[in-house]
Amino acid sequence: MFQPEPSLKWVPAMREQVVAVVESINQPQVSIPGKASQQVFGHLVGIRNGNGSFSIFVALHLPKSGENVVYVHDRRQLSVDEYRDVEVEGLQFLESMGFMLDNLNFRNLSADVQDNTLKRIPLFSQPRPPGEAPGAAPGASAAQDPARLARLLASF
Repeated sequence: MFQPEPSLKWVPAMREQVVAVVESINQPQVSIPGKASQQVFGHLVGIRNGNGSFSIFVALHLPKSGENVVYVHDRRQLSVDEYRDVEVEGLQFLESMGFMLDNLNFRNLSADVQDNTLKRIPLFSQPRPPGEAPGAAPGASAAQDPARLARLLASF
């Protein structure tokens, strides 16, 4: 089960540690306890830990406040065999909130694209200024991001 972890605001992972990135292609209106209801971005990421185990994080980015709400699973260190089951649980958790998801197949991307992906995803950086949308250049709207639009249209 995924629970919010208030002490965790971002995941300082290096590119080599990231094994999976799944991101929302829509922004459903979500009510998070203690926060104003708003449209949010969702991500699921898989990380390889230094000891060889894996961890899965689910994050909601709140553009109005610029903060992340990070969810962790009860089992924070997973074996290879446990990883897939917890990943499916995380995907179902996001889908239950209304997210449509796109697996970026992160490990198959070139190193440059991986680096750019980590830079634009709020979970991998300290909290952003309010109103700055992930996946776009500062000041650009989501409608100006052709890759995001293409993924949204491909989902239908």
